[in-house]
Amino acid sequence: MALVQVSARLDPDKLKRAKKALGTKSITETIQKALDLVTERAAHDWVIQRYSGVGKRDAFKAS
Repeated sequence: MALVQVSARLDPDKLKRAKKALGTKSITETIQKALDLVTERAAHDWVIQRYSGVGKRDAFKAS
């Protein structure tokens, strides 16, 4: 997989907390892992929403 180089301004304290929370050492590793987690969560949320009925019109309609 080819990587792209980007330039970003990041809050140093937030980056430090993210590195600690994710157990990463580099900025690149931290951002990669955070992106993996976000996309995994989005896929998970889609499955839950798709098959649970939550979020559908009238999902909590009174009987």
